[in-house]
Amino acid sequence: MPTSISWCQTGEALKVNCIGCFNRLQRFNSNYTNSDELLDMKNILPRSWARKIKQGLINRSGIYRDMTTRLQVLQRANFRCTGAIDAGAYRGDWTQEFWSVFPKTPTLMVEPQPDPQPFLRDLAKGVIGSEVLPAALSDQVGEASFVLGESNSRISSSVASDTTLSVPCTTLARVLSERPQFSPNLLKLDLQGHELKALIGADKWLNQFEVIVCEMSVIPIGGVPDFASMNRFFESKGYQFYDVLPQYDRPLDGALWQIDAFYVRCGSALIASTAWG
Repeated sequence: MPTSISWCQTGEALKVNCIGCFNRLQRFNSNYTNSDELLDMKNILPRSWARKIKQGLINRSGIYRDMTTRLQVLQRANFRCTGAIDAGAYRGDWTQEFWSVFPKTPTLMVEPQPDPQPFLRDLAKGVIGSEVLPAALSDQVGEASFVLGESNSRISSSVASDTTLSVPCTTLARVLSERPQFSPNLLKLDLQGHELKALIGADKWLNQFEVIVCEMSVIPIGGVPDFASMNRFFESKGYQFYDVLPQYDRPLDGALWQIDAFYVRCGSALIASTAWG
């Protein structure tokens, strides 16, 4: 793979670069046969490259379906965000994208990895009421074995190794009960398959969130809950599927693998209208 890409290139040059990277990824992935390798595909390219490729293709195609535009849809629908929880914050990319649409909205960034903590704390200083919680979210309070993998880090039940560490674990119920002055109505979950347990850990506090953005697997690679089971959970808790942002395809056959699904609490003004225009 190349060691650098000139991102001032535009038009056909950008297209060639993007297609070339994609083809190299396909060839690189041709021998992948297990779920751990497939999960690590998200980290093959440097994060800055991946963002540039994605944005370049979006701009070229005229298709504007990224997280920013989906948050803007909520804003245009008069969603008034009182606060947000970014669970699986890593280096705060989502929070910064969120603040570009909902500026000055207090946000709790939840991230157990030690390396991003200084950066996240500096980021939180930029918006009054924002905070960093160095913990993992689950359905119980305690300690958890955590696999380090940058943006693909996750809670694991496997035996400890050089890439795992023990991290504090908490629940959404405890997080909210300990912060009575913080009233978030938007929850974002990107926990690499642990989203359902985090939702269960919210208990009676779940209904506080009007909007929940949750990473889900259409194909349950690695034994994670699939979209169908997640959707049943949301419906049982009084939430309605609202929007979707496709994220990753499976290299094996190009089938849709992961999405960011938007759910809205039943009774919300966001889903009150059935009008077309």
